[in-house]
Amino acid sequence: MPVLEKIGTARFLCMYLRHCVIDEEKLIMQFDFGVIEIASRLLVGGAIGFCIGLTGVGGGILMLPALTLLFGMDPVTAVGTASFYSFLTKASATWHHVKLKTIEWKIALRFLVGAVPANIGIALWITSHGSDEPFNQNLKGFIAGVICFSLLVMFVNSLIQRTGPALRIGEHTLTHFLANHPVLLHGLNIVIGAFVGSLIGATSIGGGVLIIPALIIVFGLSASRTVGTSIFIAVVLTMITAVIYGGSKAMDVPTVIVSTLGSLITVYYGSKLAVRLPDRVLKGIVLGLMLATALLMVADAMH
Repeated sequence: MPVLEKIGTARFLCMYLRHCVIDEEKLIMQFDFGVIEIASRLLVGGAIGFCIGLTGVGGGILMLPALTLLFGMDPVTAVGTASFYSFLTKASATWHHVKLKTIEWKIALRFLVGAVPANIGIALWITSHGSDEPFNQNLKGFIAGVICFSLLVMFVNSLIQRTGPALRIGEHTLTHFLANHPVLLHGLNIVIGAFVGSLIGATSIGGGVLIIPALIIVFGLSASRTVGTSIFIAVVLTMITAVIYGGSKAMDVPTVIVSTLGSLITVYYGSKLAVRLPDRVLKGIVLGLMLATALLMVADAMH
């Protein structure tokens, strides 16, 4: 990650801490980590940052299980923390795509028409039940289900790319059909947006894993425009989610700070390795990581 992008992320973090809902004295009291706590969060942030650089996946779908399973956070606080972390790791990339003009603004804004209200509504509902233990246990199970669903979406998308003309022709036929029926296309965009916005509001998961296949299949966007548009949408939704959870004090800010620092150190090295590995190996790594986290979350939810 370029130095200027690192500075931009750090500057936003300072602004958020200074002007947001987080009380300064409470933050200082929270930040009572010992060496082991700091080292563990740096290592987790570094590992996830490396995965983000290597595969493009990792913001919420790897951070959330790490927070609940390794650091013992309750699921509501974990969602708020993972949302803020995801936002910070994607914010500089969004600016990069704005400069490259790889964001389809009309598609992104229509997507957000459905996504933002759903995201706000679900996030407010989740945070209002944060102290309810049975609700927290059910949320754990739901998060595990979302990870499994995301894994299935990635597997099917990978299968479509590998299977040959038959499925790809069907995909292009759907894209062409929707392009000729703009009312249906816009309606579907809003519905998919509401679905993804709800999932991000409830779990912080879905930014890339769910948005990217939708943009490819429904709109037939090129790879660069798919990535740019999905990152912009994810940044908006994770920012809203982080603000709502932060406003309800359901966020561990010191963990976000330390983990983000760890990620900034390693994401560059993951990106460098990514260009040297075959695409099939990268996809295998992504699916393997997601399968491992899904199994761990399911096991934890069943306790």
